[in-house]
Amino acid sequence: MTAAANSEIRRADTAEDWRLLRAVALYRLVLVLALLGLQEIGTIGRLFPITLGALFHDVCIAYALVALLLVAAVVAHRPASARQIPISLGGDTVAIAALTGAAGGVGSGIGMLLILPVVGYALLSGPRLALAYAALATSAMFAEELWRGSGQLAGGDATETGILGLILFSTTGVASLIATRTRRSEALARRVGSDLLDLTQLNERILERMETGVLVVDGDRVRTANLAARTLLHHDGDLRGARLSELAPALAATLAAWRADPSMVAPLLRERPGAPELSARFMPLGQTSGSSALLLLDPAERLREQAQQIKLAALGRLSASIAHEIRNPLSAIRQAGQLLAESPTLDEAERQLLTVIERQSRRLDRIIADVLSLSRREPPHIDRLTLATWLEREIDRYLEGQPKRAGRLHMDVLEPTLVVHFDQRHLQQVLHNLWNNSFEHGTRAQMVVTVRMSAGRLAGSSAIYLDIADDGPGIAAEMREKIFEPFFTTAHDGTGLGLYLSRELCDYNHARLLLRRTQGAGACFRLLFAPVVVTDANLDGDATIHANVNRP
Repeated sequence: MTAAANSEIRRADTAEDWRLLRAVALYRLVLVLALLGLQEIGTIGRLFPITLGALFHDVCIAYALVALLLVAAVVAHRPASARQIPISLGGDTVAIAALTGAAGGVGSGIGMLLILPVVGYALLSGPRLALAYAALATSAMFAEELWRGSGQLAGGDATETGILGLILFSTTGVASLIATRTRRSEALARRVGSDLLDLTQLNERILERMETGVLVVDGDRVRTANLAARTLLHHDGDLRGARLSELAPALAATLAAWRADPSMVAPLLRERPGAPELSARFMPLGQTSGSSALLLLDPAERLREQAQQIKLAALGRLSASIAHEIRNPLSAIRQAGQLLAESPTLDEAERQLLTVIERQSRRLDRIIADVLSLSRREPPHIDRLTLATWLEREIDRYLEGQPKRAGRLHMDVLEPTLVVHFDQRHLQQVLHNLWNNSFEHGTRAQMVVTVRMSAGRLAGSSAIYLDIADDGPGIAAEMREKIFEPFFTTAHDGTGLGLYLSRELCDYNHARLLLRRTQGAGACFRLLFAPVVVTDANLDGDATIHANVNRP
């Protein structure tokens, strides 16, 4: 057999292929046993014109032994199925050709018994090998006729042999084409099934990690429930197959009402007194009434928070627009006040009024600048800063504009290896806000405040922190939860945006700004430069004061 033919041999290593080989082997065994039985009882002559009875009997005996060996080989799956096909074909072809010669030639009809095994082998092979099998069987039939005619081939015998060969070629060709298409369809089905399985697993993993609760309900039975849905319904186990009416009666009643009227808007649900309210959305998954339904569950509190965020975003855009419009007339007011203050005819009361105008105008200008900086925040340019060196330089710059605060701003000796990544313009703005807050609040309390900075690494982490602590009056307990809220201030001339803006700038640079709980007087803010999970351990035993700090 040529290399091309060998390369076309298809290893029948599937269960279906072994079943087909087993069927051919059983057909061969039954066939030869039937021929032996008919010969023993003396009725074989009525079916076939046996001319060489002894040869016919000997061939049947040999064929029976070969059939038993081939049955054993198929059962043991040895040798490989691809090797069994040519061996079986050779045995069948030689045996049936010899039986045909002993029965008086192709006209006896015994040659037709070769069609079934050849077609079986064609189903396990490619088209070219199938045609090769048909050619081998046809050649064997012609060789048998030549042997029987002593080298001469009669016209009638040649015609009958040719017709048998034509039947073999046509049946094996059709069978091979059908088998090839079937195998391609099976391979495509396996690929599609594998892709479908992968897609199903992907969908399950996505659903399991969604924050929105997802339920698929068939009638009253739960078919799918993700982790968020189980958490919202306060059930830890597998909910598949559970009755929704028993699991969540209020949700089941709302689902029934929605099925009756799909246009209805589901109200907020509460399964039991004291349980959190749920918002439910329903979508059909089929075309018929009462078919599967998709239920999406969200905590009502989360929806309120999202609505509040949308309102705050709209309010921020409106505030920025108003601030921009106010800036121009405010500049005109300040300029007119400054020109009026130069008049020599003003008395002391009028000058005091102009001072009030100037002071409040500066306050409005600071508010406008803070609002615009929030709405027009530029993307951070992350710098690599050696903390000790940069802080020394920044303290000097700060004291140049605030000479009266010299000697009241101290920095502990820092490790030279502390390197942080932060936009230095943003970090400068954050620190200046914190320093100004400490000094200004101490001044309002008639105190001389000292600000001290220290830095290091969190225990068990590579995160770097910077503490800004003062010995001023501190922050009242009832105000600790509010200090980072926008426009919250305790000073009559404050904007209430300094700490809020500082926290936003830290978040923008993947850092965190926290208020530490201290034992003595004064306030201490901690700036975490690494995106770490903020826990009590991160704060060296102190609790986080601001509950709305974003966590990575």
